[in-house]
Amino acid sequence: MFNPEMRTPLLFFVGLFFIMFRPTMDAEKPFQFATTPGKLPKEVLPVEYSVRIVPNIDKFTFTGTETVKLSVRSPVRQLVLNSLELKITDASLDGKVLPKSAIKTDKKNELLILALQSEFAAGDHTLALSFAGKINQQGQGLFYIPYQEQGSGTKKIMLGTQFEATDARRFFPCWDEPVFRARFQLTTVVPEDWHAVSNMPIEYEKKTAGGKEVRFAATPPMSSYLNVLVAGELDLIESRSEPTQLRVIATKGKAEMGRYALEATAQILNYYNNYFGAAYPLPKLDQIALPGGFGGAMENWGGITYYESALLFDPKNSSAETKQNIYEVLAHEMAHQWFGDLVTMAWWDNLWLNEGFASWMGTKCTAHFNPQWEVWLRRNLPRDPTRRVGIAKEQAMEGDARSTTHPIQQPIATEAEANSAFDDITYKKGQSFLRMLESFLGEDIFRDGIRQYIATHKYSNSTTADLWNALSEASKKPVGEIAAGWTEQPGFPVVKVKREEGNKVSLTQERFTVNFRNAPLLEWKIPLTYAVVGEAPATLLMANKTGKLQNIPTDRALKLNVNGAGNYRVEYDEPSWNLLLQALSKLDVEDRVNLLSDGWALVQANRAPVSLYFELVEKLPASTELAEREQLINVLDFINRLLVGSSEREKFQRYARSLLRPTFETLGWDPKAVEPPAAGNLRASLISALGDLNDQKIIAGCRERFAKYLTSPKSLAPDLRPPVF
Repeated sequence: MFNPEMRTPLLFFVGLFFIMFRPTMDAEKPFQFATTPGKLPKEVLPVEYSVRIVPNIDKFTFTGTETVKLSVRSPVRQLVLNSLELKITDASLDGKVLPKSAIKTDKKNELLILALQSEFAAGDHTLALSFAGKINQQGQGLFYIPYQEQGSGTKKIMLGTQFEATDARRFFPCWDEPVFRARFQLTTVVPEDWHAVSNMPIEYEKKTAGGKEVRFAATPPMSSYLNVLVAGELDLIESRSEPTQLRVIATKGKAEMGRYALEATAQILNYYNNYFGAAYPLPKLDQIALPGGFGGAMENWGGITYYESALLFDPKNSSAETKQNIYEVLAHEMAHQWFGDLVTMAWWDNLWLNEGFASWMGTKCTAHFNPQWEVWLRRNLPRDPTRRVGIAKEQAMEGDARSTTHPIQQPIATEAEANSAFDDITYKKGQSFLRMLESFLGEDIFRDGIRQYIATHKYSNSTTADLWNALSEASKKPVGEIAAGWTEQPGFPVVKVKREEGNKVSLTQERFTVNFRNAPLLEWKIPLTYAVVGEAPATLLMANKTGKLQNIPTDRALKLNVNGAGNYRVEYDEPSWNLLLQALSKLDVEDRVNLLSDGWALVQANRAPVSLYFELVEKLPASTELAEREQLINVLDFINRLLVGSSEREKFQRYARSLLRPTFETLGWDPKAVEPPAAGNLRASLISALGDLNDQKIIAGCRERFAKYLTSPKSLAPDLRPPVF
């Protein structure tokens, strides 16, 4: 039998001595246009663009013209806007053609500079430009996607766009920083048998040389990166959620696989309309499936683009996990229609306002309609590092404990830095912090603050300070003071729990680190939740390094971080830990998963022996709880890979199989006629895990089922195909 006391390289050593250091944090100010960072001067504002794009599919190039209505706030001698990989052929101001010598480009800074012969007076003016560019292979600017048509296998091509963070400037010259909101009216020319889609409905189509001209209605004021154009041989399905037209658009032959997404879109839209207290403002919402070009999804206002696997569901071949992933991605991207599109961060250092909020809101919505998926619990698990949506807390905390971490809010000076900000800290720590804050303030109060924030800043920009001000007003609590440590400094705390005489419990916070020598010691204002097992939870703002709980019975288990909603670890002293072990069967699965996650993290940080984790595992009540077993599977997989080449590996594998086999025997190979959705997910996870642990019965069962699948594909349920294959 495997000895859980054995020591392996999984015990990372942390330095004993630390440098005391607390970075100074300048309080962020509410949004002001004039002081927002960026390269572009703010004397000239775009008000409305009219852009016409003519792609040449054969040469993978395009030509374009645009007129821009400008508001000049003070006299200027030049116009400065963004342009990248575009050839500017003509420029005029108020109908007067500029000489070629007045048109200059700064490739390094991705700027177009129009030098004026005389001072340009304040007031309203019109800029006109002609330009040419290329259609890219990769998902930047306007790009092309080769694919095979469903059914016929005929090779086809279509067009799509991807502009976030700073690639709208590859499509047309523009003020390509999020603070420069404007209306956009797009016209394009495409082959006659193509369908074109953009943010707004089509105003008209007419035949023209080389195809048809399609003109779209003007958008509301929005940031340049939210524009979209998709064109190709497309099909669609549609419905309505009054007054909004809902559509799923895909290449020919695939639209019907968007039926599930269409139904989910209506459900999610109604939920968000109610939650935000502001109805979705555009006349349509398109969900658009692209067969390549980029991964994931992009929240273009009114025309969200997805990689096909993130949107299309084939009931005959897609797994339950795929269905769940589609819902989560939909919920995330649709949350952006408010947080990101209706209200946009002023600059990329507040990207987390878009992505952290959309991740939190999307998970909240998914959990509301699909409690059987246990998304808050399962999303605590570091299962797939390539996914940005969900899987939030544990994956963010793993990275945030190391020397390579950074604050949620970080200075962004260049385009490259803006693109690099799309990482786990932005998405997942941002989501986790918002969930903790909601848990502390209360759901209704938090929602009221969000509604106030949306109402105040719609069709405009904001900073994190604006969100904190709205939540502070709703809650009557100093949210900005609480939040600063979580968003403006790296890392997170561990709260050490120690029983004292007189029914008292002392609390001490430290920075939690893994393999990070001489880490600066930081402090946080921690929104704690705690409960004596069997009693109602309570809250405490731990504003200093130490704190105290009163009237905690010495013979009752005390659980901090109720339901695991907080973004901190907890390290219990031996008496407190032993009481929790005795009370495990009385804890909700959320709290058991939280104990497992914290227990394993303490082992990785060399704060506890590996025996602490496996003692907890062996005392868990027998169950088929998905999130609980998946947390264990993740740890066993980590150790199994760590022991490659070790003489201890076979012994460990026998022990690990003994932990997982009983649950698999309960579930069995074949799906039951009536079983919860989580059972299918867990069955698949167990098959994969036991196979990796060299379970010969599982390996033989996989081979048998794969051989049968080759002659009878319907013999293997979609949920079982990934682990069997």
